[in-house]
Amino acid sequence: MKKILLIIAISASLATLIVPLVVTSTNPTEPSTTFAPDRKRESSLDERHQERIAKRRARQAEFERWVDSTILSHHYRFVPTMFNVEPAGSSHIITNPNIELAILGDWADVHLPVYQGFTPPYRLVIFNTSVSNLANFTTIQTDNGWTISFDSWLYTSNDYNFTLEVYSKTGGATLTLSSTFYPTTTYWGSIVGVY
Repeated sequence: MKKILLIIAISASLATLIVPLVVTSTNPTEPSTTFAPDRKRESSLDERHQERIAKRRARQAEFERWVDSTILSHHYRFVPTMFNVEPAGSSHIITNPNIELAILGDWADVHLPVYQGFTPPYRLVIFNTSVSNLANFTTIQTDNGWTISFDSWLYTSNDYNFTLEVYSKTGGATLTLSSTFYPTTTYWGSIVGVY
């Protein structure tokens, strides 16, 4: 029993010596050097992170300027990768690299798949022509990029309306081809400059 009391007394006296040391060692006014290398690493990561953000912001601004200047040059190609007939047709992937709508100054080069017919099932044809009679050609800047539209007979008895929405931030574009008699066809793709 005396041994147990002696152990308790020694433990209590040691506890009174250790507790003040623990309390004073965590004083917030003293700088802790335990995590100093990690703080330097965080600081350098933060600087590198800010540099990467600045570089990405500059690249994004340069890309948007390129899209804007390409559209304003009136020498570009819309290259679709997918299309479907509206309002609820199935989507089709385009793998033919020759499919495009090119705007070349005051004329257009049209090589696009189009569904024709008055009732389903529609038949798929490929328009392959160059058109110089672009009526109502407009290029309007919007909050998201550009809207380009024009009309053409495409040397047929049907009036076709082309509306191209270009998104400056992504370079993506959506072309809607509507006509008097046939269903509307929508294309998704991107813009490529013609130099």
